[in-house]
Amino acid sequence: MSKYQFALLAGAAALTAVVLASPALAQQQQQPPFATTKVEGTDGVYIFRNGGAQSMFIVTPAGVIATDPIGYGRPEGVQDYINEIKKVTSQPIRFLVYSHHHFDHISGGKPFKDAGARVIAHKRAKERLDPLQNPLVVPVDETFDTTKTIELGGTTLELTYLGLNHSDSNVVMRLPREKIVSSIRSRSGRSRAAASSTCIRSKPRTSSRR
Repeated sequence: MSKYQFALLAGAAALTAVVLASPALAQQQQQPPFATTKVEGTDGVYIFRNGGAQSMFIVTPAGVIATDPIGYGRPEGVQDYINEIKKVTSQPIRFLVYSHHHFDHISGGKPFKDAGARVIAHKRAKERLDPLQNPLVVPVDETFDTTKTIELGGTTLELTYLGLNHSDSNVVMRLPREKIVSSIRSRSGRSRAAASSTCIRSKPRTSSRR
């Protein structure tokens, strides 16, 4: 494993610890059904939460890159996701990236497809999904093997496949300029149903305070 791959896995693992240690699950019943939060220190990176699931979307001058539609359990949340994006920008949604092939993350993508998004995933996600022909899952338009780079409106999103983990189609997403890594939870011996989408800065920001 290269140093770059190790760094991506380390970042995802570190964020998993943060998520598990947070009081978010205990507070879930007190939260509104959905919410959008801008990632501090970025120009256009946001986290959308639908119930207990969350996804990242990136706004650029040329359009939007969205990730997992997360419609499982609360299907109306997918339209909420679209509406939240429209509150931020009038730019079209160009891409929808699947983090992996599991239904709880990728269910409900039709509003994104209707909005013109092109669905991208690892090649094994397409191999798993195509035979199922699940009407709640939008088929993959474009696949990759090891790495793929999406460039849109001056923003670069790197997609990397690191092998078998939570599934055999996991994709780690990295925004190099923003120093952000996004991944579902790495396998740690816990139930696979406990997987969650996570986002962490791959390098801490230094403080200007003295």
